[in-house]
Amino acid sequence: MKIDVVRKLSNLDIAASRPDLRRDLHVFATYVRDRDVKRGHRDNWLSKVDSRRLAKLCSDSEAGSEVEQHGTSSWIDYVDRVALRLGLVEYDTTGQYAGYTSREPCFPENYIQFNAKAYRQWTSMTLAQQEERLLELLLKQHQGPGCEFFRTSILGRLDRFDSFGSGTAVVPMLDFTAVRRSLLNLMAGCPTGEWLSVASLVEYLKENDRYFLIPQKPKFKEKWSQKKGRYGNFFESAKRWGREIEISEKDADAFERVEGRYVERFLEGIPLLLGYVDVAYAKRPPRGVRPSLGHLSAFRVNERLQRALTSEIAEPTLRVTPSFDVYVQSELYPARLMSVLETFCDLVSEDTVTVFRLDRKRVTTACAADPKLNVTALLESLCVDPLPANVRRELADWAADSDKFVLYTGCSLLETRDKTVDIDRFRVENIATGIDLVKFPDKVYQCLETQQLVPLRIVHEENSLTPLPPRTTSAFRKRSAAKKKRRAARTKITLMRVTNVQLLCPDRSFLEQLQRLLANANCPVEADHKRLSLAYSNRYEKDVNKAIRTLKTDFEVRIDDQQ
Repeated sequence: MKIDVVRKLSNLDIAASRPDLRRDLHVFATYVRDRDVKRGHRDNWLSKVDSRRLAKLCSDSEAGSEVEQHGTSSWIDYVDRVALRLGLVEYDTTGQYAGYTSREPCFPENYIQFNAKAYRQWTSMTLAQQEERLLELLLKQHQGPGCEFFRTSILGRLDRFDSFGSGTAVVPMLDFTAVRRSLLNLMAGCPTGEWLSVASLVEYLKENDRYFLIPQKPKFKEKWSQKKGRYGNFFESAKRWGREIEISEKDADAFERVEGRYVERFLEGIPLLLGYVDVAYAKRPPRGVRPSLGHLSAFRVNERLQRALTSEIAEPTLRVTPSFDVYVQSELYPARLMSVLETFCDLVSEDTVTVFRLDRKRVTTACAADPKLNVTALLESLCVDPLPANVRRELADWAADSDKFVLYTGCSLLETRDKTVDIDRFRVENIATGIDLVKFPDKVYQCLETQQLVPLRIVHEENSLTPLPPRTTSAFRKRSAAKKKRRAARTKITLMRVTNVQLLCPDRSFLEQLQRLLANANCPVEADHKRLSLAYSNRYEKDVNKAIRTLKTDFEVRIDDQQ
């Protein structure tokens, strides 16, 4: 396959670094897992508060400014939709109609639910399996009128065709999943690391696979669609959304004007989103008819494309240095490994090579929370090289700091002065000289009697200790021997009882008017705009009644007392 190489890049605008979809999917899923996220009642969008928080966490550098300007971010909304299709989260997308006259659905109490089972299944996959599933999802979506012809890519700059009439004629007949997969396979055969001409790629398709997109003889269902021909859905215009210029199959450049435009828009779609290609645009967009043609001038294939198509994405590698730095090298975002390391490491930097640093406090806390956790063994199972000796010693010391206490159940405490007592088979742990923690207390008692000893058994109550008999000696201090502390003089305290009254208003407008009147009367109230309520002390009842009487000129007010 021969495609021209672009040598001169000075007149091209190479697309800057792009956000990481794989990383942000896990950011979004874990954000939903850790809090209650409610979607908009009317529009079913994320709230501005949640969007602002997610903008700080996600990898899109422009998300924050976009949220401040428009209340939402196109990138965060896109990650939201992909996470929903993957099943990592769940929420209502259908809505309900409030009444027979409702024109739009509403979404009351629509909270996003985190799907823990689906998330565990997703993270338990290898990186190659995750990539295969994600790619398959993206290849299958946006068919028919939602394809690249009529939809702008989330990372794209190119304009689109007018979608009027795209639900009929040839477009609904096309299998865009197969088309996208064939183009990816074609690009996987291109040389990697070199800037290639998009026009040359279109010319190659025209000569070798002219009907890769639209069949030579489509099976139209309507006569008028057959009359329009293969390019009946596509029009050019001097204006943005005009349709005055038809594209005929008889035109010599018809392939470039339809299939060529599709190739440009496909390149800045799935391949750019997943990091399979880099793209470069002409610094000066071509003038003339719309949609633009030739604006995307060059592309560069990444080696990741071939490995993704052949399921050869390697698993991440991990190395620990004597300076307690942990280096994680991974071609794709290793969510499972990252979540493990974040429990006992501090994140230093994040890129293709992510750097962590082992933290004593985090290791101690993690070991205290999970007594079965062995950080040394875990790191050894993940590292490609043996752990440095100093790291092993420090990890052992840090883990020892987490041993605060051990809880034993079903055991008893045995105190004896005789060192010859044979209780080895019952001993759980020797606490001090003459004091042992033993199991099976009934058998221990019988064993002591068979050794011609006179054991004394004390059974304590659940909520209190049973006092020892008189003249009994014990290593434990008797409660009666403790000096009684003199009771301190009691401090006199006067409690003030305040009874609050709560008014529930019918709507926000009435609430704000009443609140304004009470503020002018210097009457302190507490307003809850979410519940439409006003709370005040009963000693201001006269001021409130006076304000309500003022509103009676515009409203017929009746107060319903409820107990």
